[in-house]
Amino acid sequence: MGYIENNLLNGEEIKFEANLHWLVYLRPILLTILAFVLFGFAVYMDYTVPGLIGLVVFLIIIFFWCLEINGGKRYVVTTKRVIFKKGFIKRTSFDLMLHKCEGVMVEQSIMGRVFNYGTVIVTTGEATNSYKYIRNPFGFSTAINQQIDNNIHQPENTQQVNNAVNP
Repeated sequence: MGYIENNLLNGEEIKFEANLHWLVYLRPILLTILAFVLFGFAVYMDYTVPGLIGLVVFLIIIFFWCLEINGGKRYVVTTKRVIFKKGFIKRTSFDLMLHKCEGVMVEQSIMGRVFNYGTVIVTTGEATNSYKYIRNPFGFSTAINQQIDNNIHQPENTQQVNNAVNP
């Protein structure tokens, strides 16, 4: 079990988890291709050992760059909160209680519309939180709004149940 699963409140369950879109890795992918092209050129020019050393160094840098991009990020909507967690060693977690959420906005560029990614912005009276490069941002937004709606109507249902049980 992960950090989020271990820190759920009583009666809280995960309803939706958003993922980063693969396009956030486009630059590292292109640089990896470039590294192999340069390695092929180095082999062609009989600089195999320096080319191999350069390739390994380049791939290590790209690997750590990808770790920094992902950074152990998780975006989760539960029945009570929106949780953002990042970090493997040093962890940062931000919880937004759904009953305090005032609005959810989705921003998409033209590329975002084509490849189905965007930024989801959740606002409260005190804070604004942006979740960038989310795959299926409208699914994430809908999940947040659905849980906000469920939380608004839940006390009414609980009161109706209590009135039915204790007339």
